[in-house]
Amino acid sequence: MRALLPLTLLVGCFQENLPQIDVVGKVVLPRAAATRSVPILEDGQVVGNEEVTDVRLVGPIFVGAYSGIDTTSFTYPHPAMGPVIAGEAGDAFPYGGTTVGRYDYACYESIACKVTTGRFKDYADIIDYFGKVLGAPVVDSHGFEISSADTFQQYCYDYFNITSDQELSFIGDEQFTENADGDFEASFQMPRTTFKEGMTIWGFMDAPVVSVVDTLNNGTFSTCDADAGRDYTEYDNVVDEGAAYDDILNLPSGYLRVGDWVSDGSTTMTSQDDQPTVTLGVSLEE
Repeated sequence: MRALLPLTLLVGCFQENLPQIDVVGKVVLPRAAATRSVPILEDGQVVGNEEVTDVRLVGPIFVGAYSGIDTTSFTYPHPAMGPVIAGEAGDAFPYGGTTVGRYDYACYESIACKVTTGRFKDYADIIDYFGKVLGAPVVDSHGFEISSADTFQQYCYDYFNITSDQELSFIGDEQFTENADGDFEASFQMPRTTFKEGMTIWGFMDAPVVSVVDTLNNGTFSTCDADAGRDYTEYDNVVDEGAAYDDILNLPSGYLRVGDWVSDGSTTMTSQDDQPTVTLGVSLEE
């Protein structure tokens, strides 16, 4: 009768050799990407505009690892794609991806798909941003403006059935810091990414809509699906909390708009130990 090897020996001899790594790096965003012309309001009416630099104007940043860069199909650097069928952009087939900031539901439907994590310190910060910077105040389900941080907090506690601010992701420490050049930077981690020598790390920032004429849609993003995410129902209050589309890194050209910022595609990885820096230095113009 043939003897069986102990299980511990069998496990020790098996090597998966999967080429998957956790990519750790940082994104750098030019100061100009956080600088926008915003409305000046008096008694709820737009009376002019002013230019401000505010890190809260930095939308979610999507970062992916790709086989290379296509510099001919679009007016900006774009990840290399698979076959183009019937004029539709091909799939970019990312090896992995992540975000710097993600969409989170900040309790009120009026700001669904408008709040990115890592941008707001507290409730007052959100109230100030939407009311004074964008001219599109936070309102409750009855249309009443939310001007008190205490009211905001209490509603969030009731909505999510929580007892502490630490249970919320949309307020807390800011992700971005200002560097010596006056630009903004933040770290990222891209977990379980398939490593290919020479692969390109490319990314883009979805900039929020900011109009100085029609403020109704200020703060919205093209990468957020308002009908997705968790469905919340309580009596006659029915809410779709919203979530990012699931094919953004596969088909980024479908989400890029004027005002967004992309990287030039020059960042590559030749070693698994590389810590790439992705600079989103290309602004999409008309």
